[in-house]
Amino acid sequence: MAHSNILERLAPSDEVPVALVEDEPALNVTMVYEDPTTREWATETWSRVTQMAGEENISVATWSIDSLARPEVLEEAVSSAARADVIVIAVSAAERLPIDLCVWIGAWVSRRARRAGALVALIGLPQKPDLQAFSTRDFMQMVALKGGLDFFPQERVLPVASTDFFGLETIKDQVDSMTPVLA
Repeated sequence: MAHSNILERLAPSDEVPVALVEDEPALNVTMVYEDPTTREWATETWSRVTQMAGEENISVATWSIDSLARPEVLEEAVSSAARADVIVIAVSAAERLPIDLCVWIGAWVSRRARRAGALVALIGLPQKPDLQAFSTRDFMQMVALKGGLDFFPQERVLPVASTDFFGLETIKDQVDSMTPVLA
């Protein structure tokens, strides 16, 4: 699998963290999101922080979870999370988290070398509450603990994403409402 080669290169190292350069932003944020809805939520959250702290003081690197399947993206996202001050993970509570997300977390969490920081978990809840939200939150809390990060979960009920990408339901409704010619 492509992930195994990347993970070998991203194994924990004995590198000493480099001191901040004056030109670097005061706050480095790494953000991953699952879908357009969670991306919007994450962007909204960090837009408010950026307004308060000043755009010149914050650097935000953002990836979709799907893009983490590409080795070059995974490597960049792991490196970013390993040195981030704040890591934002925006997902919908689900029975299983995306494998690419779990691979990414496994790769950066051990590379943080107990560097101070925070994990902000934006967890989208289903319309009808279930146990998945609790297990997603518990998993994220364990990640924060393992990475030596403060944990800040936020939960909200997210709108149901439409799976009717081609407008088939609309076409079906129009066909059903037509009077059959040969009736």
